[in-house]
Amino acid sequence: MGSIVTLNDVLKIYKSQKAGEIALKPYNKWFPLKPSPELAGVVADLICDGHLQGNPKWRIDFTFKINEEKLRFERKIEKIFGVKGKARPCYSNMWGESYNYGVNCKPLAKTLFLCGVPSGNKVLGNFAFPKWILENKNYFKEFTKRFYNCEGTCWGGKSPGIGFEMWKETGKIDNLKEFLEVIRCGLKKFFDIKTTEIFTTSSVHNRKDGYVTRPLRFYIKRKESIFKFYRDIGFEYEKQNKLKNIIENWGRTSVGTEVP
Repeated sequence: MGSIVTLNDVLKIYKSQKAGEIALKPYNKWFPLKPSPELAGVVADLICDGHLQGNPKWRIDFTFKINEEKLRFERKIEKIFGVKGKARPCYSNMWGESYNYGVNCKPLAKTLFLCGVPSGNKVLGNFAFPKWILENKNYFKEFTKRFYNCEGTCWGGKSPGIGFEMWKETGKIDNLKEFLEVIRCGLKKFFDIKTTEIFTTSSVHNRKDGYVTRPLRFYIKRKESIFKFYRDIGFEYEKQNKLKNIIENWGRTSVGTEVP
């Protein structure tokens, strides 16, 4: 496919064309912005473990726990857009010690918004799966790899599997289901990976702002599909090592081929 964002696309977000032309002049070389696996991965990072602040700040943050994640995200942003940010401690994450890598660049935030990154609180708002990522197997692979690395898990035992979970405000749960259904269909279309249906649980979270959220999940349970995920998509870092150990415990010929 051709470009996914043009200079004129971003100019339309500014209050006036003149103001936009001045603001975007140092970044004109970005456009027309063409799709790539790296860009698809950045979009997934920001949908899962990131945040895009819209008007008036227009900035991005990516939350990470290990320095390798920070370096990986930083390299991708610098490779695609030639800009860098700064890391700082994150005090709002309830899941333990973490950090934010923030980039204060309004043109960048507006461009990523047009690439499909939702702005504001993702749990409370609707957003769609970026269509351009579905048009290429490699784009979808990188998007899914990052999505599972951020939100996925795997387990062994008698009933091994790969799990995926996201939370949404109860009134917007259908929007999340549509989003996850696209991922399920893409796994089947591009990699012949079969999953369970999307389901929820009795778990709910009563937020301080009065909203109630609940999770949606789907699993990869068939051994053949688990192996295909490991071989064709995969996690990163320790999760991939854990998945490899799970597969090795089946025996090297249990799914018809050796573990690499």
